[in-house]
Amino acid sequence: MRNQRLVFVMLASCLLASAGFAQVGRGGAQWLTAMADAQRTSWIRVDDKISVATMSEPGFELQWRVTLANAPRGLNAMGSGVTANGVTLFVPMSIVTGSSNNVYALDNDIGYVVWQRHFDAPLPPITTSCPGGITSAATRIVALDVSDTATSSNANAGRGAGYRSVIGEPGEGVPLVSRAGGPPPAAPPIQAPPAVAPARGSNPAAPAPAGRGGQAADRIPGAPQTVGRGGFLSRPSGVSYVISSDGMLHVLGLASGKDLQRPAPMLPANAKWSAPIAVGTTLYAATSGTCGNAPNGVWAIDLDSDTKPVLSWKTNGGGIVGNIALTSSGTLIAAIGPGQTAGDGKSNAIVALDPKTLQLKDWFSQPATDFATGPTIVRHNDKDIVAVATRDGRIVLLDADALGGSDHMTPLFASKPLLTSAAAVSGDALAAWQQASPPAQPTDTWILLPVRGRPSVGNSDPNGAISQGAVVALKLSQSGGLSLETAWVSHDLAAPAAPIIVNGVVFALATGAPPAPTGSGSRAVLHAYDGATGKRLWNSGAAMTGFASPGSFWSGLGQIYIGGHDGTVYAFGFNDERSYTK
Repeated sequence: MRNQRLVFVMLASCLLASAGFAQVGRGGAQWLTAMADAQRTSWIRVDDKISVATMSEPGFELQWRVTLANAPRGLNAMGSGVTANGVTLFVPMSIVTGSSNNVYALDNDIGYVVWQRHFDAPLPPITTSCPGGITSAATRIVALDVSDTATSSNANAGRGAGYRSVIGEPGEGVPLVSRAGGPPPAAPPIQAPPAVAPARGSNPAAPAPAGRGGQAADRIPGAPQTVGRGGFLSRPSGVSYVISSDGMLHVLGLASGKDLQRPAPMLPANAKWSAPIAVGTTLYAATSGTCGNAPNGVWAIDLDSDTKPVLSWKTNGGGIVGNIALTSSGTLIAAIGPGQTAGDGKSNAIVALDPKTLQLKDWFSQPATDFATGPTIVRHNDKDIVAVATRDGRIVLLDADALGGSDHMTPLFASKPLLTSAAAVSGDALAAWQQASPPAQPTDTWILLPVRGRPSVGNSDPNGAISQGAVVALKLSQSGGLSLETAWVSHDLAAPAAPIIVNGVVFALATGAPPAPTGSGSRAVLHAYDGATGKRLWNSGAAMTGFASPGSFWSGLGQIYIGGHDGTVYAFGFNDERSYTK
């Protein structure tokens, strides 16, 4: 027994020493905000587990599922998770919002609920256009340079150790659960930990050395000034940012779920907001539908100010469509839908806003152009290209530095409608990725369009006839000017979501359909395709039992995660976990 204890102490010491130099846990890049990055591409560049080669072999399967106690509000239920590697030394987690003012931290290895929060904010009656509650995902800090956040591992990275590290009560040891076996432990009851507010009027701590963007190198925006200092083991593992239904911004510690600072008002209560995104020391979100009497617009809050000032830009016209995105230089790009304008208001437009002042910098507008998605931004030939889809199924490409040219009406390219008359753009987002190419050859850039119903292209595609919906893959071409060419079309998919691209593999989610008086609905099914050829590599079959919650689809750390409308979260990946000897 003494020798065993000695081995354990030595092993723990080695792990503590190495933790400061490498992220321990599952390999693969992280998913820090809805749609993966500031450009809203849904693209993870590099992953050391998922690739076309590995997905062509058996082994990718359902790893775990856990049902969370969240009451859906209309079709709104679970948000897209955000991932965090190495929390409390070993645990890789996903922070997932629930529509009924809930937040959950899930262990990505086995689905164990590490902590959960419930915000006691009043919930309004549910309507079709204004579901109330938490209407979108959490976020973490995202770098504008995607190479900083999208490549936390590389092609030569090791697989990493998948240790469990949620320690039980004294004498209980470590709660071990087989990944592919039985259900995870029951979730603890929801409770709200007490808020930890910084002392007002106290002397601030000495400033830490500045990091990128002028931010202190070891500072966490929104956390108390004394948090995040000292040696590696004394530093918190980071925070996530969540907006509750009363419009309050919460800065939650990843390890505990506690408020690290007093919650601050950001949005009108009971608004409907898009997925927030935090860059540097500012968090942005957009409102639409005038829910809770919130005006349509873009909002920004200073995370690192004690007073948390809020700026806003009102459209004075249409609502914000989908999520806002940021260019590589930090300019905010937003899509605006139809609406009655007042003064210099905007509708049916794509706008560029200054990230510090939210002042209007530029815009593209055509009165008859009704946008169906928010912007997705790709870097092509050293230029930021903004891609958006219209409700009649066209893809519009804009120069981020001059959205509509001198007349604010001229795009770089607009495709022909890609839909039949009975079809529609599915969801509110495109996806984009780039395929690695040999030196001195142009990089292939891809835009992915999810469609409900039958697209007007790909009817003779090898993946079969389309009736319910599909993902259409288009390749950017520079021949004779910028244009898009249809490359392949997926199989028939029921209500496809905006796809996720991981290391050249396109994951297309058929979200399924809720039960209706005329039918029993359909289950969600996940499909994996070779992104360059459209060859299907894998599908989940009957692994999921219900339909997916809109927008609850994320990746990171070598797995794919899906949130069901009934609160069930599913994790798919390779069963390559550690072994345990008792």
